[in-house]
Amino acid sequence: GKVHLGDKIMAIDDDDVQQLSSIEVSQLIARKSRNPQRKITILREEAPSSDEANDAVVAAPANSSSEDFIHVVAPEGKLGVVVATSPGGGPAYVVDLREDSPLLGKVHLGDKIIAIDDDDVQQLSSTEVSKLIARKSRNPQRKLTILREEDQEEAPSSDEANDALGSESAFVDTNSEHTVTIIAPKGKLGVVVQNRGGGSPYVSDIREGSVLKGQIQLNDRILSVDDQDVRELKAFHISKILASKNQNSARKIVVSRGTIV
Repeated sequence: GKVHLGDKIMAIDDDDVQQLSSIEVSQLIARKSRNPQRKITILREEAPSSDEANDAVVAAPANSSSEDFIHVVAPEGKLGVVVATSPGGGPAYVVDLREDSPLLGKVHLGDKIIAIDDDDVQQLSSTEVSKLIARKSRNPQRKLTILREEDQEEAPSSDEANDALGSESAFVDTNSEHTVTIIAPKGKLGVVVQNRGGGSPYVSDIREGSVLKGQIQLNDRILSVDDQDVRELKAFHISKILASKNQNSARKIVVSRGTIV
């Protein structure tokens, strides 16, 4: 109720920001995230009501989870990064990296992609972000601006990396997906499910000798078990549901599977 869509940010703590880019404004606000409050002066292009003025001053509370802007210089060629867009909206974020990614150690799981070569991509879908990076794959370098929470999980080790990536494109798009129904037999399945970066729990590992090898794939997002919607459940709860049914002759698992762009 304090900030409206279309509001123009004029100043932050009385510092004029009209000549700054959206990235620079975001960085300035993030740098002040631990302040008890931040004063944001905005210009609102609408007729003011009795309790609203065109020039509004908003006191922004301190941010309980500190975030940092980081610039990553990506080399020419494939990057081996998996991105997704949260169902609730927001910037595309990193959900996995392959073991030979040149960005291992530079990009972390959960990193939000804010800009590419200083072009703001916060409003783009994961498909659009993937295509933009792929179009620049022959450039000597690409600058990725990412937003990272301080306590965010680091990039996976080589045995956690995504073995499902083998395309010529830079990123895998999880926004363009199709559903697959898998009938799992009685007993242990040998599949590891994790939550990472928001969204539905997904398959992070398939054990050697798994009865679902060849049917289920790394990064498959689990949607339902025996027609029970599990998209909002934690990976731990999904594992418990599957284990409770391991004496059943069959279990129906519906997954959402991304395609390569």
